[in-house]
Amino acid sequence: MSDELLRHPIHSGHLTVGALKRNKNKPVLHLGDTTLTGGQLAERISQYIQAFEALGAGTGATVGLLSLNRPEVLMIIGAGQTQGYRRVALHPLGSLDDHAYVLNDAGVTSLIIDPNPMFVERALGLLEKVPGLKQVLTIGPVPEALADSAVDLVAEAAKYPPKPLVAAELPPDHIGGMAYTGGTTGKPKGVLGTAQSITTMTTIQLAEWEWPENPRFLMCTPLSHAGAAFFVPTIIKGGELVVLTKFDPAEVLRVIEEQKITATMLVPSMIYALMDHPDSHTRDLCSLETVYYGASAMNPVRLAEAIRRFGPIFAQYYGQSEAPMVISYLAKKDHDEKRLTSCGRPTLFARTALLDADGKPVPQGEVGEICVSGPLLSGGYWNLPE
Repeated sequence: MSDELLRHPIHSGHLTVGALKRNKNKPVLHLGDTTLTGGQLAERISQYIQAFEALGAGTGATVGLLSLNRPEVLMIIGAGQTQGYRRVALHPLGSLDDHAYVLNDAGVTSLIIDPNPMFVERALGLLEKVPGLKQVLTIGPVPEALADSAVDLVAEAAKYPPKPLVAAELPPDHIGGMAYTGGTTGKPKGVLGTAQSITTMTTIQLAEWEWPENPRFLMCTPLSHAGAAFFVPTIIKGGELVVLTKFDPAEVLRVIEEQKITATMLVPSMIYALMDHPDSHTRDLCSLETVYYGASAMNPVRLAEAIRRFGPIFAQYYGQSEAPMVISYLAKKDHDEKRLTSCGRPTLFARTALLDADGKPVPQGEVGEICVSGPLLSGGYWNLPE
């Protein structure tokens, strides 16, 4: 080991490599007919790393991702996490203009897509609207409409022999991804996800959140967004991720019962849909120990109803694009009816305060702006240093 690495910090890519190695012979991913052990997933990720480098979509490139949930998405994300590739995820429901703005602003040169008709049409539109977009990489055979501009990423990765998966050494301020804000105060801004901020987020999830023993985690939100943030903690805890291609209330309830799911992550509208579905009264959901929820405000009346229906299994996380997911946490035991509008206790791993317009703490009980500093904070905004 070189002297320069003696005190060099590790990052989430090291955690991914170590967790996959620790679970080399154990299933870690189930999606449709695909089941992969930690060792198999590590091998696949190593093949994607080689393919990305050969295609000019690896080190030094900014690459977009537009896909529904499928096993290859975790391989793509795993390659990015371990090597520090800069990735920009596009929301599957975003408009053409929104997607074009993000790709142009971020300087994306390659776009990875799930080659279903909806995304093929979107890729064709983006090739016209984004001058810097040079190639499309499809997760599977290239559709005829993209024959002149696309490469089958899966076939390309299959050309390379598996290699031992090793995380690249990255400085704490290395930019590994950009998450674009909703643009509520103007144009969307690219929030820079650094090696330090993402690793801090994962550390807080592991240290402060309530996890079942060897979790069987159901993921039905997009892996390309918040969903992937639960993969590394799950496998570090010795668990398995069961992934659905999309959210369907009846299917979610069926899988919880049949697969003995112990944890999941849902946005409030999904919880409402499960509560309103007739199968929620007949399915056996007793295996479910923890439901993490966040991303939007939860109606306290419906939250109280959910606790009465399903038990004290709900845990809320709160964050911002600039300080992702873990600013505060409302534990399961803290969900009493007097504080169901609370977003929980602030993390111990960041400085958190309620400040007024002058940057001074507000008196207890008064409204203020939630302000955060410390290693959880992102690297700023892309091309907006001010």
